[in-house]
Amino acid sequence: DTSLQQPSAIWVEAVERLADTITTQTLADPARRQRVLPCTPTSSQDLACLDRFITSFGRRVLRRPLTAAEVTEFRSLHTQALERGDFMTSVALIMRRLLQDPELHFRIELGAPEADGSLKLDAFEVASRLSFFLQGRAPADWLLDLAASGALATGEGVRAAATRLVSEPAGRARVEEFHAMWLGYLTLPHDAAFNQRLVTESTALVRRVVFEQPGDYRRLFLSTETFVDPTLATHYGLQQPAGGAAGWVPYGTSGRKGILSHGALLSNGVKSSDTSPTLRGLWIRNRLFCSEVPPPPPSVVADVPPPAQGGAVCKKARYAIHDSVQSCAACHNSMDPIGFGLEQFDRTGKFRSVEVDHPECQIDGKGALDGVGAFTGPGELADLMITTGAVEDCTVKQLFRFVNGRRERGEDAPLLALLTEKFHAGGRRFETLLVDVVSHDTFLKRR
Repeated sequence: DTSLQQPSAIWVEAVERLADTITTQTLADPARRQRVLPCTPTSSQDLACLDRFITSFGRRVLRRPLTAAEVTEFRSLHTQALERGDFMTSVALIMRRLLQDPELHFRIELGAPEADGSLKLDAFEVASRLSFFLQGRAPADWLLDLAASGALATGEGVRAAATRLVSEPAGRARVEEFHAMWLGYLTLPHDAAFNQRLVTESTALVRRVVFEQPGDYRRLFLSTETFVDPTLATHYGLQQPAGGAAGWVPYGTSGRKGILSHGALLSNGVKSSDTSPTLRGLWIRNRLFCSEVPPPPPSVVADVPPPAQGGAVCKKARYAIHDSVQSCAACHNSMDPIGFGLEQFDRTGKFRSVEVDHPECQIDGKGALDGVGAFTGPGELADLMITTGAVEDCTVKQLFRFVNGRRERGEDAPLLALLTEKFHAGGRRFETLLVDVVSHDTFLKRR
């Protein structure tokens, strides 16, 4: 919504300072200067070299070719530099001007009207949309070259470009970022060293399933191995990795399986210093089933666990109050049993058999997925989730939300159905799903 993107005076001043800093540092460093200046000027009045700089740097900054009028405008700044007889003064002025251009700081998509009322993006707008989605950054020169050549005018050309974008390091990092955001480990509540161990473990599994051994995406939830260093292996109670360094180890009979067993995911659904069966169940429903559970009534204090009833102190007994209140039972029956099935694993992913501060309260770890079946632990939960097929459907929805920056609406149902069908038919390969999303007609247009 452009009405929400009005630049403030503070923003304008900050952009000006940033442009000045970047220009100064770039031109002071010979290596950086060489990356932005495509030629060596023969004199302070080398207009041919200046034009080459304007067109190449301008295209990078604005993510499209400059018009003849824009080239003339930027060349006019050269007259101010003639007084000093310094070619680089001209370059500095033009750099500062371009780095403050609104088109650098805002993505502008105009498109051309189509018969159905949509607007078809031009090749450079498509290049920007592809790059920002698949790599989280402005398009590289090679992608802008493809746009200029007309290669992005066909679905095949877009698929080829998208495949290359995903395969590059920035594309892989973007896939990892998507999973960290979706699965809740972009930020974690533990100390920095432990957080890094957890993120490394989950990132390694994403890389293996999506890139290193590409295949059925369900292995993200069904993997029988995990990537740990000796400290994390001890924390989980697993065997030590070979060679004393981080490596893949089997889950064995630990009750673990796939990414649901990672401390990075089990850190979700926590209140204070302990886990909340309700919040864990809600998290599973929202993130992995894309189910919308209504919020509690305003009169309910949801920030504290249920109080002890009749002297009960153990968690299952206290949470039983949800079953006794009819208005609560419907929602809590879809959440609490899931959370209780994960209770034997604490907020760091460590196994436990008794409750925090209540060693007299044994944890049996028995849970249920409403309407599907009973389970104990994250491994059995993963098996049940996969049998429903809902996780694969939700994966497509979560990616759709990531691409579009919004939740799906009624008119999106045919597209989601098509993408889900192709995901299943194509062997559930995540990188193929990415390419299918961006090569579909809806990605190449705007309303």
